[in-house]
This record gives sequence, C-alpha cells and structure tokens, in this order.
Amino acid sequence: MAVATTACALLWAIPLSAADSATAKLNSKVTKTTKRATWRPEALSGKLAMVEPDQKLVVIQTPDGVPYDLKVTANIRIQSRGRSMVLKDLKQEVNKKVSVRLVPERRGDLARSIQING
Repeated sequence: MAVATTACALLWAIPLSAADSATAKLNSKVTKTTKRATWRPEALSGKLAMVEPDQKLVVIQTPDGVPYDLKVTANIRIQSRGRSMVLKDLKQEVNKKVSVRLVPERRGDLARSIQING
C-alpha cells in the first residue's frame, strides 16, 4: 500500500514541477519585456517663466509660447555666468533665456541641468 501511495504522489509531482518550470520561464519573459522604458535626454531652450522651489518645479516657455513644466531633484546642475546656483536662487533669474537638459519620464519631465544664457 505504501508503494502505491508513493507512486501516485510521484505521478502528481512530476507534471506539477514541469508546470512550475514553464510558469517561471513565462514570468521571466514578461518581467524582461515590461521593464520601464527610459527615454533619451533632450535639450530645451527658452525663457525661464516660473520657479517654485517648494514644489521642486521649473517652467520653461519656448520661443513659440509652449510652457514646459519640469520637475527638479537635488542632483540638478544650475549655472549662471560660470557659477553654480541652487534652485531657490533661480527665482531671481525669471524671464532670462535658459538652456535645459531634461529626461522625459511617465510621471513628468525631469530637469537634469539648467544653464542661464542671458
């Protein structure tokens, strides 16, 4: 009786382990294809329209009048006339021409660097 029970258990275990293996392979493929897409950095130039340091937000208006809301992180590089600046100091540069490097993301465009041009 013990031999028959063991044989039945093995008959159930072999197909289940094969199914688990197939499921693992499928999950692996799905994980690889659904990873977050990263976009290439882009350049943007225009006028610094607004700075909101508390919200970590900068708005750049292009020459054709389109506003771009950009999120800012602590890693951003901001330069004006060869000197580094912090986000709160950028408020005094509103309405000046700027060049921005940004990375488009699903949650919003992320500014990487801002260069004050004028």
